[in-house]
Parts: sequence; C-alpha cells; structure tokens
Amino acid sequence: MKLELLIYGSVSLFLLILYTTVGKKVQKKLSKKFSNWDSFFKLLYRLSTFLFLLLLIGINLEHFGIKIRDFLSVNFLNSQKYQITPYTILLTMVLFAVTRGITIAMRSIFQSKVEHKKLVDYGDFNIHKLINHIIWIIFALVVLNLSGIDLTLLMAGSAALLVGVGIAMQQIFNDSISGFFLLFERNLKINDVVQIDEVIGKVQDIGIRTSRIITRDNIEMIVPNSKLVSATVINWSSNDHKTRFYLDVGVAYGSNIQLVKKLLIEAAESHSLILKSPSPTVFFENFGDSSLDFKLGFWTKKTFEHQIILSDLRFVIEKKFRENNITIPFPQQDIHIKNS
Repeated sequence: MKLELLIYGSVSLFLLILYTTVGKKVQKKLSKKFSNWDSFFKLLYRLSTFLFLLLLIGINLEHFGIKIRDFLSVNFLNSQKYQITPYTILLTMVLFAVTRGITIAMRSIFQSKVEHKKLVDYGDFNIHKLINHIIWIIFALVVLNLSGIDLTLLMAGSAALLVGVGIAMQQIFNDSISGFFLLFERNLKINDVVQIDEVIGKVQDIGIRTSRIITRDNIEMIVPNSKLVSATVINWSSNDHKTRFYLDVGVAYGSNIQLVKKLLIEAAESHSLILKSPSPTVFFENFGDSSLDFKLGFWTKKTFEHQIILSDLRFVIEKKFRENNITIPFPQQDIHIKNS
C-alpha cells in the first residue's frame, strides 16, 4: 500500500512538473509574440495548472477508494437552504478565473485596436468599461445563486435596506448615475483640457463614481461625477484642437498705436507654439484711465501650456517696447484740492 502510494505520488508529481515546465515555456513564447495578451496567457497558464492539479488529486483519491463526489457534496453549513460545499468553492474559483480571463481578453483586444489605429476611440473605451462592470455583476449573481441564495428575496431585502440607508447613500448613487451619463453622452473624454472652479486640468480617467483630473501643477484631483454633470465645466478640447487666448496690454497715452500693433503681432508670430493660421489679432479695447488698452489674441493647439505661452509673450513684448521707447504706464490719478 505504501509502495503503491509512493509510486502514484511520484508519477503525479512528475506529470505536474512536466506540465508546468512545458506550459511555462509555451506561455512565455506566446507572451513574447503577443505582448498585449501577456496577462491573459499568464492567467490561462495558472488556471490550467490548477485544473490539472485537481485532476491528478481526483484520480489518486478515486484509486484509493475515496469518493470525490461524496467529498465535494459535503455542506459546511448546517442548513438545507444555503449550501457552501467544496464543489461550490472550486466552481467559484474557476468562474472567477474565467471571468477575470474574459475581462483581460477584452482589455487586450482594446489595446490592440488602439495600437492598430494609433488613435483612441473613447466611445469604445467607455463601452469597454461598462461591459467590464456588467460582467463582474453577473459573476456575483451567479455565485450567490450557487450558494442557494434566492435572488428575488435578496432584491426585496436590498430594496428595504436601501430605503433605510438612502439618505447616507444618496450622494454615492448620484455620482454613479452621473458616471453612466458621462460614459454615454461623451461630453468629456480622456485627455480633454477642462476648467472647473477656476482650476484647469487634463482628464486622466472617467470612472463610474469619480473621475481623475491632473492639474498643470501635476496635482491629481478626484472629482465626483455629479459635479461634472451638474456644475458648469468649460471643455477647451470639445470643439477643436486649437483654442484662442488673449493677452491684455496697456501703453501710455501718446504712444504710436500702429507701432504698438506691429510689435504685438511680431511678438506673437515669433512664438513657436502660436499658430500662424488663424493669424494673431490685435484689438484696440479702450481708452483707459491711465493707458490705451490693447488685447492680443492668438490661437494655439497647446491649450494645457497656455500660461507658459502668455508668460513668454510678456517677456518678448516688454523687450520690444523697451527697445522702441513705448512705455507701459503706472496707474495714474489726478487729485484736485479745492481751496475754500
């Protein structure tokens, strides 16, 4: 008996080592050839190894008279209504691995599509995220059903529970529903430059409940989706890749305004990030209290870096004005004292 057990154990160990060695080589070769599918092949290798190990254990136990069916049907709970058996546990683990494999495969397909097109279709990206959530919800429902839990009773109990905690959960539900609106309406997309409450940032991720925005100072903001739906959000990237910005400049009374216009245009045209078409424009805004007020308008595709462009322009304009004896005046105010 001991010799037979040793022989069966040795053969099983040899087969397992052989399977893992060959499987690992195949997995590495496939991962090297299809780099986007690396995570999927790793998961497939682990799942197949686990199933092969279960198969060897089952064969050995059956050979020595231990009934696998009886062992798998043992209920760990002393209840006829709910069942947690080795079979349900193993099946749950396998279903989890399969579900994980499906989501990884979907992500790999999406990444391959992006690399093939070299352009991200954010409609597909949002649909991919939504389907991913639905798949995991289905997995959770299947596992509950395997455990013998009546889903209709669960839904009824959940409804009663939601009434009790509705006030506390109201904002979370609001954010989640807003997330679905963002995913389908596509008003915001990844890498869009937006302005929220005087803060300018680039959209990094749109989740179900919250979204991540990176500011120009490289600070990550976690913004509830309800705010992106209900508040006023300026999207500088929604209509076109180029955006117009303005720079206010004041010069002293008596300055040559045609020369001022010429120097402002030259300053804008000299900057590498400012578009030549549409061309920069100068507006004579107003006769101010202390200055003649001009506004320089220019177009750029580097929306996220527009503050750097404005700063560069101020340096250039100040130098050109100084070289051409054009003065940027201080605020002035005349005070008349009446002698009684």
